[in-house]
Amino acid sequence: MTPLVSIIVPMYNVEPFIEACIDSLLRQTLSDMEVILVNDGSPDRSGEIAEDYAKRDARIRVIHQNNGGLSSARNTGIKAARGMFIGFVDGDDYVSSAMFQKLIEEAMENRLDIVGCGFYKQSADSRTYVPPQLDTNRVLTKPEIAEQLTYAHETRFIWYVWRYVYRRELLERANLMFDEDIRFAEDSPFNLSAFCEAERVKMLDEGLYVYRENPNSLTEVPYKPAMDEHIQKQYQAKIAFYNRYGLAGACIEDLNVYICKHQLPMLLANACASPNPSKVIKKQIKHILSYDMVRQAVRHTPVQHEKLLRGERLVLGLSKLRLAFLIKLFFEQRGAMKGSAKQA
Repeated sequence: MTPLVSIIVPMYNVEPFIEACIDSLLRQTLSDMEVILVNDGSPDRSGEIAEDYAKRDARIRVIHQNNGGLSSARNTGIKAARGMFIGFVDGDDYVSSAMFQKLIEEAMENRLDIVGCGFYKQSADSRTYVPPQLDTNRVLTKPEIAEQLTYAHETRFIWYVWRYVYRRELLERANLMFDEDIRFAEDSPFNLSAFCEAERVKMLDEGLYVYRENPNSLTEVPYKPAMDEHIQKQYQAKIAFYNRYGLAGACIEDLNVYICKHQLPMLLANACASPNPSKVIKKQIKHILSYDMVRQAVRHTPVQHEKLLRGERLVLGLSKLRLAFLIKLFFEQRGAMKGSAKQA
C-alpha cells in the first residue's frame, strides 16, 4: 500500500531530542503515513533509539548510512519514500499532532503540489510564532508563484523545507534533490526549484511545526570554518537556477539585497568569531570582500537601499570602502549578527 505521506527525519547528534520528535510523529491524527528515520552516521545513540521505535511501530523505517550531511540524508529519504506526499522534520524539532492531516487534506482537496504552514520558534524560555510569508487561505497558481519568486529572499518563504509538504510527483517530474555539495543553508536552492515547478501552492496560517533552537546544532555554533565555502556554493546554485529558468534579470536585485542584508554580515561575523589572530582576521575580511557573490552584491546595492537597516547599511558602506579594520571593530562591538541561525 502507498501511504499518503512519507515523513523524512535526518538524524545526527540528536539523541536528547529524537524521542520527542518521533513521539510527535506517532501521535499524528493522520495514521496513513510512513516515517523514514535516516541515521547519518550519528556517533550518539540516535540510531539505536530509532531501531527501538521501528520494532514497536511498523510505520517506522530506519536507514543507516555513513555521514554525508543533511542534504545527503534527506536525499536518501526521498529515494526510499513511497508516499504520495513527502515532508521533512528535523530530528531536534517536533510537530503538532494535527500537522500532517491538515496539510494532506488541503493538498488533496485543492490539488496542491506544495502546502505549508507557519511555525513556532522555541527557545529555552520562550516561544514565538512565525507566520507564513506567502498569502494564506487561498491557492497560488503558477503565474502568482513566479511573481513571488522575484522577491523570494525578501519574503524568505524559500527558507526551511520542514514547514512544507511536497507532492512526490512534483519532485520526480523535476528530478529534484538536495545539492549534497551544500552543507549550510541548503533549503533555499531546493525550494526555489520546487516552487518554480509547482502549479498550485497553498499556505495555512497555523503554527503546526515547532523549531527548537538547539545551542549545540551546527547552525548555532558561533564559528563555522566551512561556512564561506558552502555559502558560495549555495550562491552558485541559485545563479544556475536563475539562468536555467531565465529569471536572472527579474531576481538578481532580490538576491543582491539578501546577500548584503544577511549573508555578507554573516560571513563577516563568522570571520570575526574565529580564534585567529587579529591580523589573520583582517586578511580574511578582505578575502571575503573579494568573493564574486560579495563583489556583485556590494557593487549593485546602494547603501541607502530601503530594505537595509542602519547596521546593515554601515556594514555595506564599510565593505564598499574595503575598511577591514573598521569592519572587524564593528563586529567585535556588536558580536555575531542576529538572524544567522538556521538560515536556508
